[in-house]
Amino acid sequence: MTRQVKFAGLFAFVAGLVLAACSDTYLYDERREREIPVDRSVSLQGEFCTPGTDQVVRPIKILLAMDASQSMAVTDPDGSRARAVVELLDNLPQEREVSILVMLFAGSTTAFLSKSGLQQFESVMDFDQGDRDILRQRILNFTAPGNMANRDSTDFVKPLSDIYAIINRDIANTRLMRRGEETRARYSVIFLSDGQPTNNQDDELLCDTGGSNVVRRIRQLKDLADDVKVNTVHVFLPTQPINSSVCDLDGGSIPPPPAGANCEIPNLPPGSCPLLIINQNAERLSRMAGLGGGNFRDFRNGEPINFLNFQFGQVRRTFVFDRVVVSNFSAPAGSPLELPAPTYCRHRAACTTGATQPDGTIEVFAADTDSDGLLDEDEFAARTEPWVVDSDFDGFSDGIEVYFNTRGGTFNPVGRLADGGGSDQGCPPELRGVDSDCDGLLDCDEQLIGTNARRIDSDDDGVPDSIEFKLGTQPASKDLDEDPDNDGIVNATELQLHTDPRLVDAAKLSVNGYRYEVIKRGGLNERGQQCWDLRVDNILLANTLPDIRDAGVTVTGLPDVRRGAGYNDIFVSISMRPGDDPAGRSIQRVFRHTTTRFPVGGIRSPPDGIIRVKDSDFVAGCPPPPSGTAP
Repeated sequence: MTRQVKFAGLFAFVAGLVLAACSDTYLYDERREREIPVDRSVSLQGEFCTPGTDQVVRPIKILLAMDASQSMAVTDPDGSRARAVVELLDNLPQEREVSILVMLFAGSTTAFLSKSGLQQFESVMDFDQGDRDILRQRILNFTAPGNMANRDSTDFVKPLSDIYAIINRDIANTRLMRRGEETRARYSVIFLSDGQPTNNQDDELLCDTGGSNVVRRIRQLKDLADDVKVNTVHVFLPTQPINSSVCDLDGGSIPPPPAGANCEIPNLPPGSCPLLIINQNAERLSRMAGLGGGNFRDFRNGEPINFLNFQFGQVRRTFVFDRVVVSNFSAPAGSPLELPAPTYCRHRAACTTGATQPDGTIEVFAADTDSDGLLDEDEFAARTEPWVVDSDFDGFSDGIEVYFNTRGGTFNPVGRLADGGGSDQGCPPELRGVDSDCDGLLDCDEQLIGTNARRIDSDDDGVPDSIEFKLGTQPASKDLDEDPDNDGIVNATELQLHTDPRLVDAAKLSVNGYRYEVIKRGGLNERGQQCWDLRVDNILLANTLPDIRDAGVTVTGLPDVRRGAGYNDIFVSISMRPGDDPAGRSIQRVFRHTTTRFPVGGIRSPPDGIIRVKDSDFVAGCPPPPSGTAP
């Protein structure tokens, strides 16, 4: 049975009709006596589908970091840890997308037991029985390179730093191979040890002074992947019992740390109380797992080591539709037709978008020709170029520079240096003009507003960063359920309606609000996809400026144009969530349309006012060049 979904925006639209009856929305507009009414609304119609059951694959990547110091011969003399690695390989799904890397650490040395000898993950399908037997022997007979033993000390910080570098590099390589699309991989680190670092490293393992915590740094890589977790394992399986007569334990509890060191575990002299030291070592590893978002396992009293209780997740995932948001980057929130007062233009020929007034001024329609978040009239006031996102080529868009300048920042949107760069030196030259996630915000802009330049939706709330920032909500924190203007319409609905979340404008929803209709098409198709019919009405266009930069002058004495007036930049985003984990990371598929045109000379594009879109138009990551190029 077909199920029809109506967004909250539709209910708000109906409410707006009621509210409008008591407002000035329908007061007589005297312009109708001198101007022909312009139909500046378009509709978007088409379809989209969720990914098929085989379309979204989440690679599972497991990194086993194992202590190979000399003490392991005492605490795990039977080699239970090596058997556990082989048992894990035997029980993991034999799929190409499941991969593993074994790393041993001892002293200042780390070694990687991959088949290729490289620091890279390898599919479990590449390990035959002979490879697994060799891996087991290499774990138990590890020596430092050059056959020189280097196993008399333990260092946690170096191997954890190496783990960070390996995962970070793997994420970057995946993104490079997938044309900027973020990786869907889930990384699981299993860090196994029997003891404590030779030198006290708790300030870097358990504390977070100055952001130096090595475990937390690994965990933070989850912002660039599906997930990254650090699991820990404590091993103490000696063949001889430990003498507990040398110490007086209070139920095996760990004494509180000294004053000023609340995150550290106090070190006891060697041999002073073996059982207490063992408990402290377990506590250290347990806290590390907590910081790494993972699980802790403690193997003692003859219990053989196994890694099968760790949850590594599923490779193949189904996704369900979450929300759709349409936004016109060329029009401000609420899409007003024109400014409340006339504005002088620096380039008079560029201001032919409005009517000349008796005093000689020209009305400029409220539009954002270059989609940089700064309206054209504000560009004129700031002396920036309304056709260029970054007028001084310093890496920060005009909209961002003016935004922070008005709030006390020292940004100068028109400052230029001799080399052509801008005067604001916060953006490296190699990042100038770069939009890594293709969400409509420059990478250096995202650094300033606190979003992730490699994720379309940094706060994972289903709305792209660019839409949130340009319409006034928080792209770096989840605030869709808030209502800052107290007009009874939450941010999520305001973003869908393309209205201003900071302005009480409920009375104008019947005129300015976008109208959504999403209808489910039966059940799953043969590819395991759920498809939906989509229609969005009342997308209001803005009359953008013609681009006359360096275009010369025609024989008639009028400036030539590189691109005509009226072209709008419409951005459509479909958000979907994993069916097996509603709180899991969503995926975004987007469509950007730049050939829709405000009626110029009475001619609108498309002529019938309908933008048609099909499922294949929506892409993840960076899309191909925008559809169509205006003359």
